[in-house]
Amino acid sequence: MSDLQEVNFSDLLQRPNETVEKLKASRHRALRVHRRGSEDDLVLTTVQQATEEHEVVDLAVRLLRAVMSDPVLRSQTLLDILPRIFPWSMFLPPEDRIGFAQELVDVMDASSELGVSAPVLTLIAQWRNTADVWADPELLAILRSPREGDLGPVPRPTVE
Repeated sequence: MSDLQEVNFSDLLQRPNETVEKLKASRHRALRVHRRGSEDDLVLTTVQQATEEHEVVDLAVRLLRAVMSDPVLRSQTLLDILPRIFPWSMFLPPEDRIGFAQELVDVMDASSELGVSAPVLTLIAQWRNTADVWADPELLAILRSPREGDLGPVPRPTVE
């Protein structure tokens, strides 16, 4: 998204035809729209572009689902390329790599149905954190060590 051509929100409001022409001429058929005083920018695109991108995501999900449903393909293809896509997955035990791949496909499928991506990104972050624990022998030993008794009250999380 960082390589999108940028316009101000006021340009869209004051010069809509010119902004649409910029959109049509842009390489990605999308513009990053800055909103003054807002943390979040917008992305302006065409319905056709959004539809095409959604279809590509759906196709990728169906392809992954087909690979995951065939045990031979799953073991020979997806699990072999998983470390190329997610290098940190090499730190996961083999059974966790299978679990990650299956859960990734399931969540991508469900997220695609709903048109949301946050659950996929959350899942990847959770599995990456799990791999981080497996990669750190000292932390792994601490987490696996038996705990005796009550460890006391847990402080309330702070919201930043």
